[in-house]
Amino acid sequence: MANPAAASLTDDLIVEILSRLPVKSLCRCKCVSPHWRGLISHPDHRHRLPQTLAGFFLNASNRGRQARRFINLSEASRPPLIRYPFSFMPGYEDVTIVDSCNGLLLCRASRTESSSPDAVFCHVVCNPATRSWHVLPNSSSGCVDNNNELRPARLGFDPAVSPNFHVFEFVHSEQGYGCVAGVEIYSSETGAWSYSESEWEEETHLLEGSPSVFFDGLLHFITIDFTVVAVNVKGESWWEKAVPEDSYDLQNWDFCEAWEPCFIGRYKGNLCYINEFYSDTDVSIWVLEDYAADEWILKHRVSIQRLTKNIATPAESKCYNFITVHPHCNWFLYVTGSDKILMAYDMDRDEVHVIQNLGLDCILQCIPYVPFYGN
Repeated sequence: MANPAAASLTDDLIVEILSRLPVKSLCRCKCVSPHWRGLISHPDHRHRLPQTLAGFFLNASNRGRQARRFINLSEASRPPLIRYPFSFMPGYEDVTIVDSCNGLLLCRASRTESSSPDAVFCHVVCNPATRSWHVLPNSSSGCVDNNNELRPARLGFDPAVSPNFHVFEFVHSEQGYGCVAGVEIYSSETGAWSYSESEWEEETHLLEGSPSVFFDGLLHFITIDFTVVAVNVKGESWWEKAVPEDSYDLQNWDFCEAWEPCFIGRYKGNLCYINEFYSDTDVSIWVLEDYAADEWILKHRVSIQRLTKNIATPAESKCYNFITVHPHCNWFLYVTGSDKILMAYDMDRDEVHVIQNLGLDCILQCIPYVPFYGN
């Protein structure tokens, strides 16, 4: 029998109570009743409730055509939470998402000026949840280096620490493609760029597609020589550490064929590294719990066969790509199979779940998204 006291609560009181819950408890509350599920999902209430991973921005090819769309993670039958490509930035064409951080997106966009037939490229930081955007002034190079190659650029934003965001643009040296000479950092607080020389090893290489993650005020990257490097938002603190030795085999690795950059992210509040080599038989999850320590800690190991069984053929079984570690579940998400099936692996229960069949030929980019409804 329903609790009469709970039944007497107004919708405003229910939402007020739900807003004080952590994300995992809020997700469980969706199962209480269809009415509660509707309250939690209602657009008018989202800005008051904690948010979790909503889905992914996808750049892919399908039957020879470019496919850009937003993929809902949980409610696949519903219309997408975000319309992608974006329509709320009039005048900007060819908007490409570069990075996502705590609800904000870093994009490269082009705009054709009336005074010139050539498109002008710029960085834009936008919030799809609030349909707001901020066009950045050009850095000293305007997104490209002396060889007309796009610089690696990333976004740093933590609303729990500051309402301001930072954009990092890494400057290549003249010693070789990808070698880092320094970083230009844009601060939304000052509205200006500042430059800091690199304090990493002289031949530290970053490519535009290098995996990265921002937290604790540091932007972390994986370099092409299997080192994790980091720099803070002021360009004052530079840090580097080799990945676990057991997580790669340089004797069986050929950069000329392909660079498999592996995965770097957050796992239960710590920096984590996951190997992603097609020659391996197991996937290993390593965590760095103490930056001052010299030790990566192995947290979990699972066979690739377990992750791809009944989904991919033997020839496809090692063709998998990690997308993210879920921020509020002990899951990691990945794509496998010829139809590019989005999967989740539950590390607590050793269970594999099919999320949805994406039905794509090739995935070029898959960026996780957690909405941010703040100002």
